[in-house]
Amino acid sequence: MRYIPAWLSVLAILITPVAGFAKAVITQYVGNPKHPAALGLLVQKAYDRGARTIIINPGIYHLPAVGHPTFNLHGWQNATIKAYHVTLIMRVSNAGTCFELNHCRNVTVEGPVISQTRVTFYQGRILSAGRNGNGSYYCLWRPDTGYPFPQINTPGFPRSFDVVNGRTKHLRVGSGDIWARHISAVGTKAFRMTFQLAHVEFKVGDSLVARYGNAFQKVRLDNSRHCTLEDITMMRNGFAPIFEDGGGANRIIACRWVLGPKPHDATVAPLVTNQADGFHCVNAYPGPTLENCVMHGVFLDDCIAIHGEFQTVVGVSGNQLVVDDDRNARLAVGQPIQISSVKGFFANSKVLAISRFQIHNQDQAQKYDRVKPLGAAGGAHARPGIGAWLSRIKIAADLRVPLGAFVTNPWRCGAGYKIIGCRIGDTRSRGMLLKGGDGLVENNVVHGCGMAAISIGPEVWWREAGYVHHVVIMNNKLIRNGKSGPGGFFAAIFVHGHGAIGNSNIRIEQNDFKANFSGDVFVQWTRHVRIVRNALTPPSKPAFPGEHRQPAIVVKNSRFVSVHDNHVAHGTHYAHPAVVIK
Repeated sequence: MRYIPAWLSVLAILITPVAGFAKAVITQYVGNPKHPAALGLLVQKAYDRGARTIIINPGIYHLPAVGHPTFNLHGWQNATIKAYHVTLIMRVSNAGTCFELNHCRNVTVEGPVISQTRVTFYQGRILSAGRNGNGSYYCLWRPDTGYPFPQINTPGFPRSFDVVNGRTKHLRVGSGDIWARHISAVGTKAFRMTFQLAHVEFKVGDSLVARYGNAFQKVRLDNSRHCTLEDITMMRNGFAPIFEDGGGANRIIACRWVLGPKPHDATVAPLVTNQADGFHCVNAYPGPTLENCVMHGVFLDDCIAIHGEFQTVVGVSGNQLVVDDDRNARLAVGQPIQISSVKGFFANSKVLAISRFQIHNQDQAQKYDRVKPLGAAGGAHARPGIGAWLSRIKIAADLRVPLGAFVTNPWRCGAGYKIIGCRIGDTRSRGMLLKGGDGLVENNVVHGCGMAAISIGPEVWWREAGYVHHVVIMNNKLIRNGKSGPGGFFAAIFVHGHGAIGNSNIRIEQNDFKANFSGDVFVQWTRHVRIVRNALTPPSKPAFPGEHRQPAIVVKNSRFVSVHDNHVAHGTHYAHPAVVIK
């Protein structure tokens, strides 16, 4: 491998006409795989010296654990890092993020493969399986050599597992999450696990996989705008190898989430690509664009998640609301506020003023301690107490907002996102979990999800906002989704709310539905629904033995519904009637 010496690293000054004058763009080569610890500093120095195209020399870089981002791009503007034929291997323990783009504008990162020193999931083979005398299912599970080995009777021992088909290497149809009720060691290399479920779908030779530990993001976008991540390959991933918080109008182009190599002492290949979400975006406006991305291998949570955050209304006086601090909801003067409740209240308004204050005594604490905390499923959310910060929000009109309602800024839920030409799936959860308005989902393939291929709408229990409007889902192929269970929650496209008709203008057009196990479309709590010119083909049998067949299309608790010109093949394999509107 030949490397560019330092005295030749400034390769070229390209003169580009810009608005009648010339602009200098300096290209600089940096890096030597023999000295990986210097790479982050060399990239920063190149930028500080004026380079705006920085090319990392090819090779494999074993990045040391430094406790902070290797490439800490703070405030960068109008720059590109090219890292083709470059592999960056992170140490999992105390490694820090690989690339962190913080308050950047128009920065591009292209080309690298980003991996880490070890996997962050359990996997192992089922050696035997059956049912005990009391009817409960059991199996003998042996973790695969070279992968993490759990320690019994410790908090870190996994209790929830997912089943990977030993033949196809995909998540097994009809399995879902299975929770171990009792675990005991069998010798030094295996465990006997009992499951208290009415039905468990696994076989000898299948694998059980579970989360183990975590890892830092590969790329993190913090309050950055108009940045591009392109041709990046990520493997051995923890939670959200690409994570976006704040900012907006960022692009994820032709990136790949893939299975990593076998650990050096392993005898079988890995099964899991991501131990949690693949791409996670929160509080962005405009939302991200994902185009021509591929997610391959098993994911243990959502492939793509885009959302904002809810805050709870703990006090009301006319058009003034007191909320449990608006910072997560990203409310802003002059911007919209979305207000809803689980009992049917829904309204949009505008924020006229915001002021924060702190609770200083017990009387104040008791005044605002009247509302059940929001989002227990996503972690306990404490009631306001002494020292807590609250926000007083003045809105444009007295809407008679009920106590306990939840608020968000609908712009900050990823509004304006686009997901185009991607291929994703094989997750125990959702392919796309989308909670922002003005979205476009077009020409994607989503296959093998345990739950919905595309889930749209708020999830109050996770405090994730919001209700959505003006979303187009068009020309997608949705194949064998809803593997894990019956009912609307697992339909291939699931549009949902939480007690209020808050979604609006949802178009589901010209999609190809094939063999989705729990129905194709389930819409609720939505105004103005259009489901037209879709092709729907059911599976030959349900996912679970004894499960009832589902209708192709169900719409409930909604208004102004248009369903027509859909082609239903083999209609007898759906429930009758195949289309239900109620």
